[in-house]
Amino acid sequence: MYTIDQINAIVKHFAEIHKKWTTDQSAKQYDPISRRRVGTTPYPEYWPGYNFAAAMLEAVLPHTRADVYPSHLLDVRAPNQTKEQAEYIRANYKPVTLSVFEDFKNTVSRAFADQNWSIEYKEETDSRFGEDTFEKYVNEQIETFGSIEAFNKAMLPTLKLTDANGIIAIKPDHIATVYTEDGDEVVSNDLIEPMPRYYSCKSIVGQEIAEYYLVISDKRSMVKDGTKIEKSGIVLYFFDSVAVYRIEQTGKKSDYTFSDPVVEYQHNLGYVPCIKLMGTPQLERNSVVYTSPFLTAVPLLDQVILDNSYLQMVKAGSAFPHMIAVGDICEFTDNSGDKCQDGQIFDSINGGYRTCPSCNGTGLKSRFSPSGMLLIRPKTSLSEGDTGLSGEYLKFVSPPLDTLEFLRKEIDSNLQKSRGILHLPTSDEAGTVGEAKTATGSLNKMRATYAFLKPISDQIFTIWEFMLNTIGAMRYGEAYGGVNVVYPTTFDINTPADYLSIVAEGVSSGVPPAVTYANVYNYIKSINYTDAESTAIYRLIMAADELLLMNNVDVLARVANGTVEKWQDVLHNSAPQLIMELMRLHVATEEAPTFLDLSLQDQVQALKEMAVSKVREQLDPIQIAAQQLTNGFA
Repeated sequence: MYTIDQINAIVKHFAEIHKKWTTDQSAKQYDPISRRRVGTTPYPEYWPGYNFAAAMLEAVLPHTRADVYPSHLLDVRAPNQTKEQAEYIRANYKPVTLSVFEDFKNTVSRAFADQNWSIEYKEETDSRFGEDTFEKYVNEQIETFGSIEAFNKAMLPTLKLTDANGIIAIKPDHIATVYTEDGDEVVSNDLIEPMPRYYSCKSIVGQEIAEYYLVISDKRSMVKDGTKIEKSGIVLYFFDSVAVYRIEQTGKKSDYTFSDPVVEYQHNLGYVPCIKLMGTPQLERNSVVYTSPFLTAVPLLDQVILDNSYLQMVKAGSAFPHMIAVGDICEFTDNSGDKCQDGQIFDSINGGYRTCPSCNGTGLKSRFSPSGMLLIRPKTSLSEGDTGLSGEYLKFVSPPLDTLEFLRKEIDSNLQKSRGILHLPTSDEAGTVGEAKTATGSLNKMRATYAFLKPISDQIFTIWEFMLNTIGAMRYGEAYGGVNVVYPTTFDINTPADYLSIVAEGVSSGVPPAVTYANVYNYIKSINYTDAESTAIYRLIMAADELLLMNNVDVLARVANGTVEKWQDVLHNSAPQLIMELMRLHVATEEAPTFLDLSLQDQVQALKEMAVSKVREQLDPIQIAAQQLTNGFA
């Protein structure tokens, strides 16, 4: 808990740093290479590591948002680059690296698969809340997103991977009040409505992790700017273990003076209702600063942006090449009788030279006709014309195509490397980037990817659990029942190609069928990731087909020697068609609207009976009787 004097001291420290940095920015000389004022930092150092965190955010943003231009990369011209070329690059910039971040975010979001985690909501210990339960509130009444789950799935991966040093704060936007009979305004007995709010690391202007956070809000206060009174002052929020305070800038805008803190909400949680988005921790002057796991790929993606911008310039130069053509010697003569000589005209009256207005100093005049045709002088009895010229009359010069190929290879190579760093396979290829595509390679890659993703997933669900517990404690106080959150442990990392290589190597190595069976099941799940019906069909096939891992040659051999029945062969080779027929013939009931709604045991029994019936259709009565005696089917 911080006293008013302690909070004022923290706010004063922020104001002094901000004012000094702002003054230095206008007083110091600007360096166009480093794009900062000489002798100053890019940002005020409000807390140890602030500049590091802000610079990291700025470095990551161009690869995560289409509306952020990478000025730190493209505003400094390359050697030999003209101003016009730099302007062309800025005008035609495209966020070509955005797809890598989207793939990485989607990979991390696999932790959200419904079968991968669970939350148990415990009832409030006080029944007077009635239907206003915690579970209903966090799943139906959260602003904008509707639920905390939707907020976390939609926003948390992007925020976390972009801004590891930002925070999620829990606070009510407003406290309901009522008026007493005496006309006094008092806090209402209605339940408060805590909401999650994101503050970027650049908005955090004071912090002591787990002790307090001072943040700049998007609200504004009335201040005096020159002779005008305007709503452009800074409004701060101070979070500590007891309350949320509001502090407003007052007086003259350039003086950075602030009001005393006013309690906006007294939460009495005993801890700060804010949590860092987190990443990989590192020490910065004995303070913890987090780095985004995406940061490891940023240098390569920066190079992709640069190379792609150069590629666009080279392509433009190839599409609009320079034209080289023969011309005539300029023979312009001005009113004084002075003639053009190599583009310059000697002024016989005033002395000195001036540029020829006809050829603009080139010394040559165009031989193109008004229609754009290059005119060639023929040989005559008085002149050789242009017959004495050697070489081409007209040609176009463009950059060599080798440069295009080199840049394309560099772009592809750096994109591939960045994906490898983030453990992202390309399309449906085996996930064993940089490794032999074997079962061993797939498993090794899977372990490395799991080790990379698990900490990210755990941190996401730690934030989720913190949000739930903080909202519950704020809204229901001691009556809050709590939650039990089961964190994800699997991420469906391997691609179908990975599972196929594992199955193939398992079969060729003679591993037990039960092991291969499990890998076949994983393969089927991976190719039917979002198709519930297909998943149910293949689950039935795997449960009913006792010959699943046998090839046709082995099956036919066993049918011939009597160790495998013909109906098993039919089921093995025609299971999908048999299931489709069962689905068509199924009579809907309240308990099982479709065939696949039956219990798995009933499905298996029906499928086996269907396979037996198909064999019966091909047997005579004596063979059918023998079959029934052997297998026990009526």
